[in-house]
Amino acid sequence: PQTMGTSPTDPPASVPRETIIPIDVNQKTVSSLMDLTGASTPTRDFEAAINGTALARPPMNQEQFDAQFAYIPGESEMKRRLKKTGQRYINPFTSCAAFKHSLFGFIPILDWLPNYAFKSFIIDDILGGITVGVMHVPQGIAYAILAQVSPINGLYTSFLPPLIYTIFGTSRHNSIGSFAVVSLMCGMAVNRFTDPTNPKYNDTIAFIQDPEMRPSQDQVASSLTFLIAFAMALLRLDFLTTYFSDQVVAGFTTAASIHVLVSQLKDALGIRNLTKHDGQVGYLVMNLYEMALRIADVNIYACGISLFCIVFLVVGKEVISVQLKKRCNFKYTIPYELLLMIITTVCSYCFNFQETLNVKIVGDLPNSPPTPAVPRFDLMPSLIMDALAITIVVYAVHISLAKMFAKKQNYEIDANQELIALGITSVASSFFPIYPVACSLGRTLLNFQVGTKTLLSNVFSSILLLSIILYLGKFFGPLPMPVLSCIVIVALTGIFNKFKELRLLWPVSKIDFSIWMVSFLSTVFIDVTPGLAISICYALFTTIAREQWPRWHLLGNVHGTLDFKDSERYEDVFFFHAICIFRFDSPLLFTNVDRFKKCISKAMSQWERSHEYYVFRVERTKVLTDLRDGVIKEEEVDEGEALSRHFIIDCSGFTFVDYMGVSALKEVYVEMRNRGVLVYFAAAKAPVRDLFSKCGFYDYVAKENFYPTIRDGVAIARLRQKARGQQDVQYSLEHDRLSEIMSAVPMH
Repeated sequence: PQTMGTSPTDPPASVPRETIIPIDVNQKTVSSLMDLTGASTPTRDFEAAINGTALARPPMNQEQFDAQFAYIPGESEMKRRLKKTGQRYINPFTSCAAFKHSLFGFIPILDWLPNYAFKSFIIDDILGGITVGVMHVPQGIAYAILAQVSPINGLYTSFLPPLIYTIFGTSRHNSIGSFAVVSLMCGMAVNRFTDPTNPKYNDTIAFIQDPEMRPSQDQVASSLTFLIAFAMALLRLDFLTTYFSDQVVAGFTTAASIHVLVSQLKDALGIRNLTKHDGQVGYLVMNLYEMALRIADVNIYACGISLFCIVFLVVGKEVISVQLKKRCNFKYTIPYELLLMIITTVCSYCFNFQETLNVKIVGDLPNSPPTPAVPRFDLMPSLIMDALAITIVVYAVHISLAKMFAKKQNYEIDANQELIALGITSVASSFFPIYPVACSLGRTLLNFQVGTKTLLSNVFSSILLLSIILYLGKFFGPLPMPVLSCIVIVALTGIFNKFKELRLLWPVSKIDFSIWMVSFLSTVFIDVTPGLAISICYALFTTIAREQWPRWHLLGNVHGTLDFKDSERYEDVFFFHAICIFRFDSPLLFTNVDRFKKCISKAMSQWERSHEYYVFRVERTKVLTDLRDGVIKEEEVDEGEALSRHFIIDCSGFTFVDYMGVSALKEVYVEMRNRGVLVYFAAAKAPVRDLFSKCGFYDYVAKENFYPTIRDGVAIARLRQKARGQQDVQYSLEHDRLSEIMSAVPMH
């Protein structure tokens, strides 16, 4: 940009010159006011633009603008919230239609099931339900082991919660059930209550005096599930999760997946009786170190089974399925996990792997439906932190997947209703031996790929699982544990693709990159729950830091337009003489008011060093001396006088201003006036102006200093300069009357 607004035709400031301002007494418009300093071409363009050809109205201040266009004052935030809350609970009872609408919103199945396109959707829903149900079997059993509960509980978790979610949910593709990360977090809590070798065991159950009242694994898991539902209702996570960026979720889930992977290595390698380090800082590294020390205890047969399982799954998924789809247009999904379970179970049963090879197996699975029981409420105070962490993970993962697949299929989900659906699902599930449920990325993606149309697919999935629970579950007793570990390990490979995000994040945002890395490293090297807390706190800190150290800009007028842009971003911009436009890109809060004042000082220093701060002195000129009642008069003035200076603060970046922010604006205003500078405020948002009115800011700074746009502020500043002519600046500060100046500007 030209140096602080000097146009190529402007002479040096030290060179005096004579300027004759042409006055057309018959043209009563702003265009008759030409530049006192020589009127460069960009200046003429701007004044021609405000002549009415580009604007449908003359320049005016904010008060005049509000009066002319009937500004509606906003109601108080408290009143608005109370009104909205009242409408939420009262509107359903105002009419039958409103009650029906609210009921269908709370129980969505009442809306979509009567309109179900049976002929078009039923086949896809049956096939999708069966396919996902088959996937539930190996994952349910494997993740139950991870959650430190009986394997049959994994099938219960895959059977009942999807049915409940079908009634209240709005996402057609999210697969509710077991999830590796949540199972791991649940397992840590269960282990703390039930494993005497856990370092925190004695502290955790110290409040339980009667040994017979010590909780079982199922009781801890179900109590945790109930507490998660309570946390969802209390925290209103649909609001809180807006602060959980994708980088927090991605870094945390990737790190938690590494915890899951390490937890499966002992069964995959056949190492038994490892020392428990769960709950200690850096326990992941401790577990890896101990496994390295116990490498001599590895069961070679378990390693062989694990190697076979990994090769079977990887070749099947990455080679056979890809080739079938490519060459034969094969559209169906082959359940390699279930096939692997069947093959290895048969082999284990025939060759008695447990006795002959010393390979650990699943054991007996009861053929009975889940038995209801009341959760242990006395355990809940000790489970609060676990519940909060799991709740955040459950909802963050669930809503991100729901939005992603809804966007792909062009339908809408209700985030608040999803919170309600998950809460009701957790409450109902807590009365059965079920551990916390969540949405699984792998099953949800499979649900999408097989073409599932509606939530009715969950019914067919649960029917399949119920038949397995009642009739087929017992046949999986001989299933080797290394098989389940390998199923979990291979299922996690997709999660590690999130490392690819780092390559994209680095050039876009170093802060987002750091959020991802902090989330990942803190979760890996400390622990899952503390890692999540650190991740969220760091993400919030970066948000505060961005507001505390925002950017500021000096704005210039883009040649030939009415736009004002950052002078560092555009070359073809210029500055008006003795007018500086400043923008601060942040809410004005107690965290950044000191920086705001420093930025103002820097802008003033830069302005004072520039050519534009000082106005050219003139030897002789004709100026307007009286604009009252539309009468234009000319008068010659002597040299040595100067135009007044104007500092315009662009308030468009102020989404909110707190009390200290208002005080900072007052300080800036006083300091500027003491330096002989008029201060204008332009483009302030309506809520900010309402706040100024409530806090008495207008009693301190006149409303005439506020303008609806930067264009208005600049136009009025130039009108003041020209109408005032060469009057003394201090006199102008004390006696300037905008109404007298504006009376000369006719309406277009």
